[in-house]
Amino acid sequence: MSARRAEASPERRQGQRLEPDELAEPVLVVGSRLVNIGPGGLMLEAPVPLAPDSPLHLHLLVGGERTDLDARVRACVQRPIGRRAAWGLGVQFESVDPALRERLERALGLGPRTRGRA
Repeated sequence: MSARRAEASPERRQGQRLEPDELAEPVLVVGSRLVNIGPGGLMLEAPVPLAPDSPLHLHLLVGGERTDLDARVRACVQRPIGRRAAWGLGVQFESVDPALRERLERALGLGPRTRGRA
């Protein structure tokens, strides 16, 4: 069944996604739990579903610096967690200014690291 599912929905991600504990610098999504993040988008856990193609305005903390970012929901899947249900939202960044792109690349381990991290 998983092979059939892979054929039905080809991978659209532009880069590898990392979980929060794999990042070189911390990234937080204000008001939601970050599941994973990559250069072109992220997955977050939300308490309610959102329709694909819905616009989102995210507040991120990347390496301790707050920034706002416009994005779009690309997928929404239910994620059962114990007795409660949550929704995994696959989100694609719409436009990323150069300063944020640089901070994201550092957090993802794709650029120069700061603060003595190796």
